[in-house]
Amino acid sequence: MTMKIEARCGTCGRAFVLAQIGPESDAPGRCPFCGARFARHYAMVLVDTVSEAETAAASFVHSLVQLQSMTTGFDIDLDGLLSTIEDRIRTASVPPSTAEQAAGAE
Repeated sequence: MTMKIEARCGTCGRAFVLAQIGPESDAPGRCPFCGARFARHYAMVLVDTVSEAETAAASFVHSLVQLQSMTTGFDIDLDGLLSTIEDRIRTASVPPSTAEQAAGAE
C-alpha cells in the first residue's frame, strides 16, 4: 500500500500527485502538465525516491493508526508530531548556507 503525496510544479504552479512522475508515468521525472524536468541531476534517484516516500508514508500512518486503536492509556499528540515532521522536512530542505545563516540569526 502507498500513500499519494501531492506536490506543486515550480514552473507552471499546478498540483500533481508524485506518482505521476514515477516510473509508471509517460514522462518519468517531468511535470505531467508542462513537461518541466524535476531534479535534472538526480533523475534516476528521483523516480525511486518517490516510490519509497509514498510507501514509507503509508507504513508510518498504518503504525500510528494501530497505536491509536489500542487501549494504551495515552493519546498521541498528532498536532505536535505533524509540526515536528514539517519542521524536520523543511530544515533538511534548506541549503546548508541558508540554514547556517538562520541559526546565526537566533
